[in-house]
Amino acid sequence: MDKKLVIVYAVLISSFMIAYPFMKSSASYLSVAKQPNKSLQTTNCKTFQSKVQTPQEIQKTQNKANIIFTMDDGWETQFTKGFKILKNNDIKGSIAVIPSKIGTKGYMSLRQLNTLYRSGWDLMNHTYSHRHLASLNKQEQKSELNDARKWLNQHCFTKASNIAVYPYGSFNDDTLKTLQEEQYRSARTIKDGIQINQIKKYEVRTINLLPSTDILWVKDQIDLAIKKKQSIVFTNHRFEKKADKAGMNFDPEKFKTIVNYVVSKKDELNILTYSEWLDIKEIK
Repeated sequence: MDKKLVIVYAVLISSFMIAYPFMKSSASYLSVAKQPNKSLQTTNCKTFQSKVQTPQEIQKTQNKANIIFTMDDGWETQFTKGFKILKNNDIKGSIAVIPSKIGTKGYMSLRQLNTLYRSGWDLMNHTYSHRHLASLNKQEQKSELNDARKWLNQHCFTKASNIAVYPYGSFNDDTLKTLQEEQYRSARTIKDGIQINQIKKYEVRTINLLPSTDILWVKDQIDLAIKKKQSIVFTNHRFEKKADKAGMNFDPEKFKTIVNYVVSKKDELNILTYSEWLDIKEIK
């Protein structure tokens, strides 16, 4: 073999032997970088953790009235008007979501729901398609509830997916059994009234804010709740000034008046999301 060719081969081999460990290290590094993150594959959902309170803080919190603002169905005006009013007062609310309605005319978009959830709101389970539960058999009720919970969880709205709100206030013994068996945390009815401290966790009462609701009466109910250290779970549907045929809307200016009154009493009450209220009541 030509002497010059031998020298060239020798140089190439020597260079390769010197560079090989670095090449191997780089290749190893690159292959690790391309590997998918298994933890991200499992979940990308943000975990909400409650603020740790001292026993003294817990006792002080439990020794007050509670106000919870809930809104049913996920109407768009709840985002464009209700959310705005509460946000301006640094208050979080709770929305009962119907997954099959999201993104349809008159209802919120998924992006709007994400904004609410990132703002600390509860997104609760209003069943998947908003059917009268009492008209369904037990398996159909289970599917309505669990399909909605699955949808909420898949979209990372996990914090209150196990809190149900009955469509039309409709439920029966099969509903109560299903909620217990499927380990739901609570359920809200449309039965009017201040919620007393002996809570039936699947039959929580509410005060419905309707076109006919008198503001002075609402203020009296808030004062009564403060006096008795009880809870009011308010419920709204659409926010519109003019009453519609269904009578399920509420004037945004009246809502603002109620919110302002609640804020004026903030030293005497807690303003909470539904799940935060359950935390205070130690309902798991």
